[in-house]
Amino acid sequence: MKKIFLICIFAISTVSFGQAYKMAIGLKGSYPANGGLNAKFNLKNSNAVEASIGGGKNSIFINGLLERNNFLDDGFNWYYGGGATIGAYTLTNSLTNERYTQGLGLLNGVLGIEYTFSKLPLNLALDTGPTIEVYPDFGFSWGGGLAVRYAIK
Repeated sequence: MKKIFLICIFAISTVSFGQAYKMAIGLKGSYPANGGLNAKFNLKNSNAVEASIGGGKNSIFINGLLERNNFLDDGFNWYYGGGATIGAYTLTNSLTNERYTQGLGLLNGVLGIEYTFSKLPLNLALDTGPTIEVYPDFGFSWGGGLAVRYAIK
């Protein structure tokens, strides 16, 4: 009975973690931050660090998230976590045509699901979560993103 139990535990852990990757690098489109380059690094104990750098026509940002992965079957897992975004954007006064740069500080929450293909080095992730602007003004919004990344096992 013990041997059967150990074999079952080994088989389940192999299936659960067989689709895992160490690092994934690619692109992430998001709202409200437009999108950019994205990387996710899996750490020990189901934790991960996700980082993005990007922007739009008049903005640039750097985002970092600490996430907790919860493995499902067949390459799927869901995750949650939080982090921060710093950046800057340029505004133009429509009356005077004067341009000035404004700093940006955000706190982010994230809840998402991802799939890593078993036969292709491809990882897809879809997430959503709240964003709290803490600088220069206080505000609240809800955003989300879609990532397409090359998975390195």
